[in-house]
Amino acid sequence: MLSLVGLVALLNLLFSVVYDPHQLHEARYYISHAVIVGGPLIAFFLTVTVFQIELQRKLWRLARKDGLTALDNRRAFFDETSKRRASKCEGVLLMLDADNFKDINDTHGHQIGDRCLKRIAQQLRRNLRSHDVVGRIGGEEFAIYVQGATLQEARAIGHRLAEPLRINLDAGAHIELTLSVGAVIDRPHLSLDEMCNYADKALYWAKSNGRAQLAIWDESMSPIAQSGNPDGTAALH
Repeated sequence: MLSLVGLVALLNLLFSVVYDPHQLHEARYYISHAVIVGGPLIAFFLTVTVFQIELQRKLWRLARKDGLTALDNRRAFFDETSKRRASKCEGVLLMLDADNFKDINDTHGHQIGDRCLKRIAQQLRRNLRSHDVVGRIGGEEFAIYVQGATLQEARAIGHRLAEPLRINLDAGAHIELTLSVGAVIDRPHLSLDEMCNYADKALYWAKSNGRAQLAIWDESMSPIAQSGNPDGTAALH
């Protein structure tokens, strides 16, 4: 700031040498004074303002986005989903988990594991609408809230996401990665925590019964189903 003040003072001094400040001058004199002396000050404050805006955007992204996939992080996902649910529209919550992901990391290394996670994020974006909420909520686990979706639409989305993904390796080789998907239909009386719990149970069922498939939780099932019996925990579609 002191250097800026010194610069403005120097410009005023130089301007007074060229022009006589004790006489009245034409309008161009005052315009020139404003441009030469005030211009750097204005440019400085504009530069600082732009820098602050860019810094705020960067901090916002760091606070709300996952650094690897650029999807919403856990906090942002649940915040956005809560807002969408407040509109009282029907919707579907899906929990997704990469199958055998630990084996991929152990066999091919974490760099390939990261490549898999980025590929999953790309696939999620490709199969969802711009206003759907999608996030990476931890490790190889992802979540989606599809606002206004019907059960049939949720089935279609879940089946597409459960299809194998081709992950290219070095030297032209590749592996196939699959996702297991658990889903729950939104109901006004359910809290978001309860929905996540049901979706997790459906996801567990999908993994326990072959992986690479969609399981939809049916809350109207018998109490036996809620005990974790694979014959009733979730409905496959």
